[in-house]
Amino acid sequence: MNEAMSTLATSTDVLIVGAGPAGLALATELIMRGVSVQVIEQNDRVGVQPRAKTTNVRTMEHMRRWGLAERVRRSSPVDDSVPRRVRFATSLFGGDIKVFDNALSFERRRDERFSENGEWVPQYITERVLLDHVSANPLATVRFRCKLTDFKADGDGIRARVHDANANQTIELSARYLVGADGARSTVRDALGFRMEGDASIASFVTLILKIPGLLRDPDLKQAIMHWLVDPAGPCIMGQMDRDDTWFWGPTPRPGVKIDDAWLNDQIRHSLGGRYDFSILARDSWTAHKLLANRYRHGNVFLIGDACHLHSPFGGHGMNLGVGDSVDLGWKLAATLQGWGGPELLESYELERRPVHRRVLNSSTENMASLSDQFAAPELKEDSARGQEARARAAAAIDKQKTPEFRSLGLVLGYRYVDSPIVVREEGAPPAESVTEYRPCAYPGTLAPHSWLPDGRSLYDLFGSGFTLLALRDMTAEERASVQHLATRQNVPLALASVADERLHGLYEAPFALIRPDQHVAWRGKRLDALDAILTMARGHRPLN
Repeated sequence: MNEAMSTLATSTDVLIVGAGPAGLALATELIMRGVSVQVIEQNDRVGVQPRAKTTNVRTMEHMRRWGLAERVRRSSPVDDSVPRRVRFATSLFGGDIKVFDNALSFERRRDERFSENGEWVPQYITERVLLDHVSANPLATVRFRCKLTDFKADGDGIRARVHDANANQTIELSARYLVGADGARSTVRDALGFRMEGDASIASFVTLILKIPGLLRDPDLKQAIMHWLVDPAGPCIMGQMDRDDTWFWGPTPRPGVKIDDAWLNDQIRHSLGGRYDFSILARDSWTAHKLLANRYRHGNVFLIGDACHLHSPFGGHGMNLGVGDSVDLGWKLAATLQGWGGPELLESYELERRPVHRRVLNSSTENMASLSDQFAAPELKEDSARGQEARARAAAAIDKQKTPEFRSLGLVLGYRYVDSPIVVREEGAPPAESVTEYRPCAYPGTLAPHSWLPDGRSLYDLFGSGFTLLALRDMTAEERASVQHLATRQNVPLALASVADERLHGLYEAPFALIRPDQHVAWRGKRLDALDAILTMARGHRPLN
């Protein structure tokens, strides 16, 4: 069949290639700010593979900003009664060696350090929540079975050619900006000629989705969101995917073992103790990488998510890292399109995100270095003094090597943009970086310290969608009028938030802080006389002297 003639589609502010979590998160951030988007996706639906079960604390805080946090929680397939713990054990039905309670801050309980707990929910469900939200907004158009074929700069924007498999035709889309959120095999990245640099193949894995009728109701099943089976005869990782007896299961790679259907079936039966029948619903073969793109931007074209960074999934950072990219780039694109963002703003995207990507790549690679088989001594299951000693050694090793994987709040919330051109430089050293420990701090470039207010609200609920001037003392009417006049003259959205809470003084160590649209601190200080220059810098016009 011949392809139909090309047609010119309606132009849009931002064309997003890829409807995975990064692309849909960017669309969500942009439409919240009044920016029109078109999202194209070459597949016919959002993903169904058993990846990214971790929607971490920071991503859930973004869901809160977008008004989607409760929808995500209601969509979680794991019953509230299941404890949010990770077990290292010799069996699904006992033999605990080490348990991480409240793993990845998943327990639904209030914590002063953040406004939302993490959530155990498969990526395809998170994608569906975002897709439904974006599709319902008149500023957005989502096109499935549409593949980018080429694009070129056109004046101040981009003109792209897209093959629409639904109508078997090529359409032309014009946009001010184009963003590649199209994954590891990014068409946008290849067209730009950017390289992925690092370790291209660290290890290969297979993960299966299984239907195991009755397992969830087994009275001997030890309840947890994830089970690392430290079994010398069958080390693996498995956990609940849904309430209808759906599980993910992945064997630990072992050198010299031929992974065929017969071997997989034997290993699954071993993991289930021969108690249950099962069927394989899906199979996902994948390779862990440690790669960064050599560049993230060319002109009006940007890369986010897996299009610019690939790493091991151990630690649950991949999808969340892409969402963070989308938020950082999203507010900056909106500011530029709306005329109040300066030339340094879009330049800061790669400068801010690349160090975050490197930290996560390093941490996730270290997490992958210790899998179930490394703790599975031959005598581990023995009912003897030798077995007891082996289990004690394994528990100590697991605690040491896997704590950074399941207690990673320092990585999730402690990232910072202190070398950014749109953050005020401050005397003194920035806070020390840690994977496991998160110490809230208002040093410019860090995430604004959180607190629950006496009336039950989150401090973050007081922040506007643009900049926010946080005042920890009463402002005079003259000060308020001066700040509002300044924001109007600079044509920048700026909210005022005054909070009389003594606890915040110890966190911010200054009576004033300028909070960016992404909830990071741009500046803190005792006086407002330099706010004009500070705000000019923070929106990307020129660095502060």
